[in-house]
Amino acid sequence: MLPAEVLKLVNELLEYVHQSDHQNEGSNNTFIYVAPGAQYVKNLYQQQQPLPDTPQRKTADAVGKDPLACIRQSITQLMAERYGDEPLFNLQAHWQAIYRTLVDKGYCRDSDFDGFDTFIRKVMPEKVNKPYTKASVKQISQTDFVKPFPKWTFDLDVSKTRKPFERMVAVAKRFLEILEENGL
Repeated sequence: MLPAEVLKLVNELLEYVHQSDHQNEGSNNTFIYVAPGAQYVKNLYQQQQPLPDTPQRKTADAVGKDPLACIRQSITQLMAERYGDEPLFNLQAHWQAIYRTLVDKGYCRDSDFDGFDTFIRKVMPEKVNKPYTKASVKQISQTDFVKPFPKWTFDLDVSKTRKPFERMVAVAKRFLEILEENGL
């Protein structure tokens, strides 16, 4: 592969990574390639890149909804949900369910906690049951919840008791339902 082709691919990759944490209509990046021994600089590649079309983004756009506003509304609805006589979302760790669901739906990238942090701060409603912290979401890598939601299984070696696992499943399942009700 020629160096120019490598730089083109790197440019595309960086653009998609940059766009993963928020909605925009693309941006311009210029990579400049200088060949060894060359006496001039050539502008290799500059192109406006749209957001990748995921089925979720197409659905929200097709019905004329702003995905960020829908996610904010969905989080607000989740905060109002009840689990017996208490709020369904009542632990900071429950932000892991929101993270995992948004990763599974294609709005955030897996293991990109900085990107998720930026994204969630844009869509966070004013009132939440438990404040969000990046540290609480980063802990997902040490839990059963690091896998995509449909693959979550109770593991006694990771989770000591079943009740917190079932509660996290209930949070993720209800958040997924709310997102789908809101067209995402």
